[in-house]
Amino acid sequence: MLKIGCRSLSFEIHFTFLLLLFVFLFLGNGMLAFFSVIFSFLHECAHAYAARRLGYTPVKILIGLFGGVLQVKEGYIPRDAELLIHSSGPFFNLCIAMASYVLFLLTRQGWIYCIISSNMILALFNLLPLYPLDGGKIMNIYLSRFLGYEISYLISKTFSHVFTVLLFILGLYLVQYNIVNLLICALAVNLYIAGREDSKYSFERLMCIYTKLEKGNRI
Repeated sequence: MLKIGCRSLSFEIHFTFLLLLFVFLFLGNGMLAFFSVIFSFLHECAHAYAARRLGYTPVKILIGLFGGVLQVKEGYIPRDAELLIHSSGPFFNLCIAMASYVLFLLTRQGWIYCIISSNMILALFNLLPLYPLDGGKIMNIYLSRFLGYEISYLISKTFSHVFTVLLFILGLYLVQYNIVNLLICALAVNLYIAGREDSKYSFERLMCIYTKLEKGNRI
């Protein structure tokens, strides 16, 4: 794992992030690989920027294949602010994709299509309802309004674990048709690693939420 410090924010880049680059290069699409890596990184920076704008302090970003995990200094974040933070990454990718599409219509430059493709893939993948992807966290926020933080978190995590195992098995099965399908296995492993890292952070957040409740604050 590669660690990079930038002022008060540190980036931890997992090897699966670089795997994305090598796979696309192997497939002969270096341009798509380049833009996927760049905009995956900027996707996480969009989360950090949104957190700062809302008055919170990002301290660490774990970046892996197709996404990452943002951790902030403050343990408790209200639902509305948390929703904005988690939505900012996919929203950034969708905005870039739409702006690039307009530019493509005006110029008809083929390389712009790679920007559109990479950002659409990142946006749609991260909106899947799986932990620790943005879609999973957004679903968790929605469920927590009815079931509470702890139960909604357990439901989201259990669903994601089951899906990750099935995804890994699917990747192993599809390898017989194309070796590139190992990327599916790598994706499953990345989801597990990112989920484990997020679990440590989520446990600390739950403790902060319970502390707030004990003090009589309404969530």
